[in-house]
Amino acid sequence: MNKQFEEDTHYAEYDLDGDGIITDDELEHAKEMKKTEAEQRKLRAQRRMATAVLCFMAVYTILMFMPFIPDSRIKLLTDLSNLLYITGGGIVGAYMGVSAWMSKK
Repeated sequence: MNKQFEEDTHYAEYDLDGDGIITDDELEHAKEMKKTEAEQRKLRAQRRMATAVLCFMAVYTILMFMPFIPDSRIKLLTDLSNLLYITGGGIVGAYMGVSAWMSKK
């Protein structure tokens, strides 16, 4: 069953072969493309989050070794540091695990 739309409609982007008629196959293909784009946006956001966590953990570690931060302050931040590394490692590990799982799908 063919669907014919007006030329200026936003549905014109679904007409892949440019014949002015949008077929069921073209609509299905457009639906799959939008689903894939949504999944890619989600994966990109997760990758950015994992990268930001890794960068923050590296900067935090480097700052703790700077001479202008006194040892007493570092001792006070020990519990927070432990929590930071455990949480950050969990986020990065979850991202890597989900990425590996999704690549096998």
